[in-house]
Amino acid sequence: MRRARLIFIVSFLVTPLLLSAAYSANDSLIGSSAPSFKIISGDKEALTLDDIKGKVVVLFYEAKIAIEQNRKLKTSLDVFYDEQSDSVKKDIVRIGVIDCQGVLFRREWEKNLRHNSEKEKLTIYGDWDGKMSADYHAKEDESNVIIINKKGIIRYYASGQVEDKDIGIIEDLLKNLVKEN
Repeated sequence: MRRARLIFIVSFLVTPLLLSAAYSANDSLIGSSAPSFKIISGDKEALTLDDIKGKVVVLFYEAKIAIEQNRKLKTSLDVFYDEQSDSVKKDIVRIGVIDCQGVLFRREWEKNLRHNSEKEKLTIYGDWDGKMSADYHAKEDESNVIIINKKGIIRYYASGQVEDKDIGIIEDLLKNLVKEN
């Protein structure tokens, strides 16, 4: 009985500390250089951070179960992107990354990545070894939204559902980042 009470007290005290550390881990990336990565599409095409250097990157890193979590933001950003001039569009790269580490049927997952790339009208990549997840402190089973400027600096990071009020802020940030040299 005493041991159970001690475990409860310790978990009651430690859990909030762990949660706050998890929330602040993403904030600590803002303003820092984006970690390098190598992700692979369903067509087995690799993409690295160096491949998109000099572009503004809008990256969604998600677990399969979190793909719809920020659907409203994705739809709004699709409209935003479509409304931009060609010169602005060429400066923005939109990337979807699915956490594929530990999958059992890789060929089936690759097929799904190809199918969903067509559906979303952008290439969706897989993080097959979990390195990107670890380096970017992606929250498991969440939609992680990351914006990287042309110089490779993380300027925005959110995990979980982005609030409606933040969509306009994200669009304004993108407009400003495209203007930066």
